[in-house]
Amino acid sequence: MAVWPSIERTKRLRSYADFRGGLNTDAAPDHVADNELVIAENVDLLERGGITKRKGTVKLNQEPYGAPVEQLIEWPRDNGEEWLLAVIGNQLCRIREDQGYTAEPLATVARQKVGHFFLQDKLYFVDGQSYRVYDGSTVEEVQPVDEPDNDLTPIKRCRFIVRHPNSYRIFAAGDPENVSALYYSEPNEPDHFKAYSVLHPTTGDGPVTALYVFGDALLVFYEHSVWVWRGLDPESDVTWHKIPTGVGTVSPYSIALTPNSLTFLGRSGLYALSPAALGYDVTIQPGDGVVVNLAKNRVEKLIRGMADPTQASAVFDAHNQRYMLAYTDENGVRNNRILVFDWSVGGFTEYTGLACNDLLCRLNGDVLGAINQYIIKFGEGYRDFDDQPIRMVARTKQYNLDYPFHKKNLLNLYCSFRQPGIGTSEITLRLYVDDILRAEILESALYPNFVWGISKWGDIWGFRSTITTRTRIFGKGHRVQVEFRNEQLDDPTTIYGVGFEFRPARAKGRLL
Repeated sequence: MAVWPSIERTKRLRSYADFRGGLNTDAAPDHVADNELVIAENVDLLERGGITKRKGTVKLNQEPYGAPVEQLIEWPRDNGEEWLLAVIGNQLCRIREDQGYTAEPLATVARQKVGHFFLQDKLYFVDGQSYRVYDGSTVEEVQPVDEPDNDLTPIKRCRFIVRHPNSYRIFAAGDPENVSALYYSEPNEPDHFKAYSVLHPTTGDGPVTALYVFGDALLVFYEHSVWVWRGLDPESDVTWHKIPTGVGTVSPYSIALTPNSLTFLGRSGLYALSPAALGYDVTIQPGDGVVVNLAKNRVEKLIRGMADPTQASAVFDAHNQRYMLAYTDENGVRNNRILVFDWSVGGFTEYTGLACNDLLCRLNGDVLGAINQYIIKFGEGYRDFDDQPIRMVARTKQYNLDYPFHKKNLLNLYCSFRQPGIGTSEITLRLYVDDILRAEILESALYPNFVWGISKWGDIWGFRSTITTRTRIFGKGHRVQVEFRNEQLDDPTTIYGVGFEFRPARAKGRLL
């Protein structure tokens, strides 16, 4: 007769090598997926499942500007140049890249961020008090054309202004004296707004919170709705309708074009609007195919806890396929964290240690951040500006090792990570058993590890791009969790997976 081994005597090995689910702050511990993380600070997700420390940042201006950088603008000129502009303190400045990113003041502005558009190689902007134009040499007030019905007074009070390419009209909104109003100009005449050229798409949704051009449509955002203008002439073919989002945006600076969509921050989620939504004029619930809440069941708790979502600022990094949203956490200073959604794998992570008032993705692919007194560039090296270390922290879910109702006797911990190309890489592993810290293990990998010799061509024999370590561990419990930490300068840490060797103990209980 066959004798089955006792479950207490059988060693088991369970490995986890997929973290592409990214950050999850919403689910209960046992409902977090095996490929998700409960902490994911300063890491990026890899398409094949691993995680890696994010790259660093550098300062572009070596001398401080003397005031916070509030907004970044790139102005494509007709001669092929791209001028970098910034609002620094209360000054709109041209940033002289050929002179060490020094700031040349152009005009005093009344707000931290200005609404702007480009037309005929000129920059037009509003700041709530003035409507001005910059031709590359001087800044002047926009002078109204000599027409009796022309009135630029409400335009000067506006916060938002955009150019709609299809109708050739300029649209302005954010007038504190007429909060739901949308003003529009005559075609191709930024200096001609008739006094009666004003619309109120809705009167029950509060003030306009943003304007944005999406395809051939002008989107007018309110906090709880989005309205669409399509057509050329308001007296003949223009249509207005409310699209079925069920939500609007709380921050005009969170809106960014993303793959096959427009993404924006709402009061309780991060929403990706499909172009198909522009053709709908019925009210349905979000998530029914026209708008998707990317944060649903993953980071909605984080978004609801944002201290001042109206200040959040976002950009889409097309090169890395990442939507980056700078925001303020519950106890932090302004925009002290960056929520990152990786479009390639569909997961979230967070960047910390950077307080970005604004973000900009330039036409050449560079991602810039506006911080206190400096402009920084992302994706450089593996340390932050001022030689600060990047604090990488990633914590897995509480794994039950496929035995949810058994205690486990832990025997060995395995870790797979990339061997450094130079120097030493160190990873601190913290082992938690049933929420109690049981061990802290320092794993090190030196570049010359596994070197058996060097060939005449200079290649290293036996160099391994991946290292797997085994560490004896002790502990007994139902759930086990690992935290990865690295704060070394210039250490591009990459973790491919972990594994646990254990013996499950027979479940005990009362027989009925």
